[in-house]
Amino acid sequence: MITFDNSFFYKKNGFNISDNQYYKKYLNISHEKSLKILEEFNKGDNEILQSFTQKYQKKIRNIKETLDTNSKKKVVVGLGGSSSGAKALSFYLEDNIIYFDNLDYQYLKNFFVSKNFKDYFFFIISKSGNTFETLALLNLLVHESRKIKNYNIYDSMVIITENKESILKSYADKNKIKFVEHNDRIGGRFSILSETGMLPFLDNNIIVENSSEKFINFLKDKDHDKSPVKNCAILLTLLNQRKLNIYCNLLYNYRLKHFSYWFHQLHAESLGKNDLGMTPITSICPKDHHSMMQLYLDGPKDKFFNIFSPPDEDFYDKFIDEGFYNIESYSPKSLLDKQYASVIEVFNEKQIPHRVIKIEDHKDPLNLIELFAYFILETILLGEVLGINPYDQPAVNLIKDKIFKN
Repeated sequence: MITFDNSFFYKKNGFNISDNQYYKKYLNISHEKSLKILEEFNKGDNEILQSFTQKYQKKIRNIKETLDTNSKKKVVVGLGGSSSGAKALSFYLEDNIIYFDNLDYQYLKNFFVSKNFKDYFFFIISKSGNTFETLALLNLLVHESRKIKNYNIYDSMVIITENKESILKSYADKNKIKFVEHNDRIGGRFSILSETGMLPFLDNNIIVENSSEKFINFLKDKDHDKSPVKNCAILLTLLNQRKLNIYCNLLYNYRLKHFSYWFHQLHAESLGKNDLGMTPITSICPKDHHSMMQLYLDGPKDKFFNIFSPPDEDFYDKFIDEGFYNIESYSPKSLLDKQYASVIEVFNEKQIPHRVIKIEDHKDPLNLIELFAYFILETILLGEVLGINPYDQPAVNLIKDKIFKN
């Protein structure tokens, strides 16, 4: 379970927004927009929210019966939202799924040299079916696989793309490759709980809806700390009054690193429009206490922070007596906990806007599912209140047009 602590914003002797006129205004607007989103869901019109539900997850699990991975290791090939959510879950689970999510030819070549193709099952993912980086990676995979006698890579492959004419769909049909339809009403960055994100994890038997479906009900709630309604009102008040430019995830659990990178795309691509949007960044702590923290504490006050709690596992009982007086009065876990608590204390003292996000069981993947579900809802709602379409990314095509210009 995750919990949100927004107490910084309601301290009588601190940054108290309880009676702030902008906060009250944005709370009402956010609630109005959230009910509109909920109405869309109830009508079956919002497929992103449908993917949070038991009904949708059951449909995904049924695909398992038709997808024979033969207990092989897995490779996911896809750019951006086609792979970033799955990579976040992999990193959290510390599994061995390999990701080709960039045109890193050296990494690709090292795979060809050091791995046995026959040990792997390949998930090729592109919503449009024309993502040129994904096609480039697939081309090289096929080229290398043909060097192996009596091996057909297509037998160990599934292509996930929209069921419409595209390069990838035509290739699947031509070569009789297993095809799974990418929901055409769920964009890549919102697709982690859909077929796109969850298929590589069917063997893990994660009951996604136990963590995601309940968040839909928070759209009705203006008061709960996990309600996107309340949190959007807080963020919009800060944007209005503090002119924030940067949205930082301050991580005390390294296993959340790729979750934060997934959030980069979600936030930036959904809300970076019409000269609006904050720049999302990730800060790994306590490492960044020794680099970025000086800026956070004493630089421009243009940042909002999510502070994520440390792992709750106790990997070591104690430090041994070596005369390292400044650490040996703590246990290893309590030392990290103290650093985390001290940063929160200083942020409160210096009036730096932040909320604390606590994870009770860092080994449970359902906690990451909760984070996915919450931040998808928050991002969509922020877009609705700001008058931005959170679902498109029109400027991205400007670069693509340059690349393929004759």
